[in-house]
Amino acid sequence: MKILIAEDDLTSRIVLASVLQKSGHEVLETVNGFEAWQALQQSDAPRLVILDWMMPEMDGPEVLRRVRALPTDRPPYIIMVTARSEKTSIIAGLGAGANDYLAKPFDPGELIARVQVGLRMVEMQETLATKVAELRQSQTDLHELTARMQAVREEERASLARELHDTFGQHLTALQIDLMGMDRHLQTITPPDLALLSDRIVAMVPLIERLTEQTQTICAALRPSVLFELGLAAAIEWQAEETTSRSGLLCHLALPAGDVELHQDLALALFRIVQESLTNVVRHAQATQVDIRLDVTGGELNLVIADNGQGFPPQAFEGSKALGLLGISERIGAFRGTVEFRNAPTGGAVVHVRCAVH
Repeated sequence: MKILIAEDDLTSRIVLASVLQKSGHEVLETVNGFEAWQALQQSDAPRLVILDWMMPEMDGPEVLRRVRALPTDRPPYIIMVTARSEKTSIIAGLGAGANDYLAKPFDPGELIARVQVGLRMVEMQETLATKVAELRQSQTDLHELTARMQAVREEERASLARELHDTFGQHLTALQIDLMGMDRHLQTITPPDLALLSDRIVAMVPLIERLTEQTQTICAALRPSVLFELGLAAAIEWQAEETTSRSGLLCHLALPAGDVELHQDLALALFRIVQESLTNVVRHAQATQVDIRLDVTGGELNLVIADNGQGFPPQAFEGSKALGLLGISERIGAFRGTVEFRNAPTGGAVVHVRCAVH
């Protein structure tokens, strides 16, 4: 690790640097407090400092006060070195912001021991700062994902409303007109023309059949009954066939021969991941083929969806464009699983989901 020495006495500085370099540390030397203060304001400033108390231009306590006022979550670990060994000086140095105190003349072994303590503190501080940054990013991602999920929910409601209005509404209106016409015929024509009524009934049958098919399609999209009745493998096969029929995308499947025993919630999460991945391929990948592999080995489930399209662009992992991928991560993360998004060497995007099967 790089260590900053701020010491105006040449002999002391040479001894400090020699001891630290023999222990494998990189040393940055400054000869007064102002130079030390300038070095500590740099983006690559050392994380551990050996700071003399009495120096020209700016003394050690003033350097301490300025450093501790810097807005950072990775402050340096500072060991104050001075000939002042009285308790009041030690208290003053620690009060100014020193992490440790070493009196002159110092013992090299004691110096290294205190430096090692400082290094451990810096490592723990770095780990903590990294965890805090990850937590903040997770909170940001969660807020963005929540907003995205709300938007998707509204989009789905709008799509369902359009489907009901454009398709169901028209067909039901046509059936209503036919039924009203038949009712008027029965009330005004005596005896009724049964052949005419029969023709109208026959004409109504295709409309009813289409309404039935559309109802089944909407129900399957909202809650895939095939998943809960036949299992995940059968549901993936059904979804692949639906995707091929709608888009022409060829789906090659490598699925277990029998059903995979999974908790219902996990099976639903995996099925939704397949659905979302196929939707992304159709919309963005410019692919002609997608391979879907599902297997369970040694208690670990692997789900791989790989296409032969243009792959993930760099911006797919940034900002709002990453929310679709984040949604997949959140789905499997709820079951302590992981997902890897990558581009294959031969081209195309790969989504690889792993999770334990209990």
